[in-house]
Amino acid sequence: MGWCLTFATFLLLTGQSCFSAVQRADLQKLSRGIDHRSRICGWSDGTADLTLLHWCSARTEHGLVLNWSSPICVEQCPQRGTSVFCPEGLEVTEEELREGGRRLLVRTEKQMLAPLKVNLDTKPWMERYCVPAADQPFEIWRRWTTSGAVAQALVVLEQLLSLASMPRLLLLATLWTLALSVAYLRCLRQFALFFVHAAMLTTVILCLAGGLGFLAVSKPALLAGYPAALESVHALGAWIPAAVATGISALFFVAAVCLIGCLCARRRLDVASDCIRESCAVMLAMPSLLLLPVLDSLCYLLLSAALLVSLPLMLSTTEVSSVTVLGITGVFRQFHLSVADYGRLTALVFSCFWVQEVIGAACTLATAYSVALWYFAPGTCGRAKAKHLPWAPALQGLVVAFLWHLGSLAKGASALALLRLLRWLLYLAHAAAAEDDAQDAKRKRRRCCQCFAVFCDALLATLQAWTEFLSAHAYVDIALSSQSFSAAAREASEILGSHMALVSILSLVSWFLRLVGSSILAVIAGSTAWFVAARREWLMPAAMEIHRQLEVSGFPTLQEQLMLLLTELQAVSPEVLGLLTAGLMLLVNQAVLVTVECTACTVLYCLLWDGSDGVLDASHVPESFWRFAKDQGIVGRRAGKALQQKPSP
Repeated sequence: MGWCLTFATFLLLTGQSCFSAVQRADLQKLSRGIDHRSRICGWSDGTADLTLLHWCSARTEHGLVLNWSSPICVEQCPQRGTSVFCPEGLEVTEEELREGGRRLLVRTEKQMLAPLKVNLDTKPWMERYCVPAADQPFEIWRRWTTSGAVAQALVVLEQLLSLASMPRLLLLATLWTLALSVAYLRCLRQFALFFVHAAMLTTVILCLAGGLGFLAVSKPALLAGYPAALESVHALGAWIPAAVATGISALFFVAAVCLIGCLCARRRLDVASDCIRESCAVMLAMPSLLLLPVLDSLCYLLLSAALLVSLPLMLSTTEVSSVTVLGITGVFRQFHLSVADYGRLTALVFSCFWVQEVIGAACTLATAYSVALWYFAPGTCGRAKAKHLPWAPALQGLVVAFLWHLGSLAKGASALALLRLLRWLLYLAHAAAAEDDAQDAKRKRRRCCQCFAVFCDALLATLQAWTEFLSAHAYVDIALSSQSFSAAAREASEILGSHMALVSILSLVSWFLRLVGSSILAVIAGSTAWFVAARREWLMPAAMEIHRQLEVSGFPTLQEQLMLLLTELQAVSPEVLGLLTAGLMLLVNQAVLVTVECTACTVLYCLLWDGSDGVLDASHVPESFWRFAKDQGIVGRRAGKALQQKPSP
């Protein structure tokens, strides 16, 4: 209750402080440019009607009216022959007379504006810049880049954005990705152990082949026979480059670890595979679990967008002054923040991080709640267990999380939010220190600060990863035992510490299956979409036959939608459709497999928690779980524990 009140009070005070500050905000300081007379366009006196920021070039021989470093506030884009003021002659050398007839040459930077006539027709681009009317944006980028890679990216991006006008094709691609994800889940449900063994053996073969390939490329003489001149290991080390030797050693080490794991950790691999199989069964029996990562990602994006909008609002409440850079005044601005402004911004960022972590923790606890119901449900198979489950247990778990465990969620999320805030503050301090490079002493001090900042960031990143890992399992313990966060974290730490090898193997196997599965499915989905779009003429006879049957059967709406779909398919580029489908496959499969990984870890923790008192109470668990329990000295079965508080072991 205390942490729940703290969470609500902090959010209320932060919101009240930001709301009172926004009352005196002036976004025109940020949304308009600053002209050559240090006046903020649309804000200072005499410039209220200037709504377009025009960038001109002093060198008209380039044939462009665009320059990214010389802003001039104008009302509209200039026409051919219109005179515009452009800066030129930024560096001016002047002579100063000194005593004794000596002359001192002084080079100064001045802002000199000269009227130039526009020799091309211009048009607005992105509602902010004036560009030649005859050029497309990607042609301008192509002219300014040496390789044209940015131009091609802009062309592809433009074509991808054009797919927004093809909703039927997008819906078909989405359904195809969902079908592939469900098929992959069913394959994992049946062949998880085979996939794990095949993946590890493939890794061994690839690592051995890679190591031998490195040896063959670097020193072919080693394949023909051991050189007579190399009589010691030291001579061999000097003969093979250090980088190549390191890569070969790493590949051989990975191959050896995988081979030893297949031979010595077979029982743990069986348990990890069955955890993945059970998680797939849970996902297929409770599709509502897929709503949790979608909800988490959606809330994360919305809160991040709200933070990005709120930060400029907060900055617009501060004092703003123009800065002269390269003789141009007003291009860059300087914000004068007080201690209250810094505190308000920090509280705003921390509150956003805190809410994001609380929502993520609630989704994790809802997943754990659903998996715990599945684990302890009576029945010997998935269908029998599903009969005893409530409707949409994931949504019910969210209600339980926010109604009964909000204080524990807020306490666990506060640590993660604080670590994220510290990492961002460290990054900002590092960026500010990197700008000061005027003297050698400062450079040395800056390098020392950079090394220290990298070390601190690595330390904070490690601490953040461990906190996320422990908090996730603590939320599972809360769902099982309804303890406080501190007690749940202590028990989770003890359970995970006593079974570190098994937890590590499951995490590694889940990560590997997620990586390989996402990559393979993205290639399959993208290739299929590309092939269908590239060979669309093969589909036309069948499509026309379906169209005729719909016309005969009297379905005019379906007939119309089919024709619109064929029209969209004719207009789309096969490459763009393939890229879009592959991207959708990555997003969908990432959400599905992340949920599978989280569910598998929850199933394993339910097994470890269930057997922590020496007795397994679940009505049905896979055979590998029973063998693992027997190896750990866990025997028997006691009914009625379910989700109640467990006695101390």
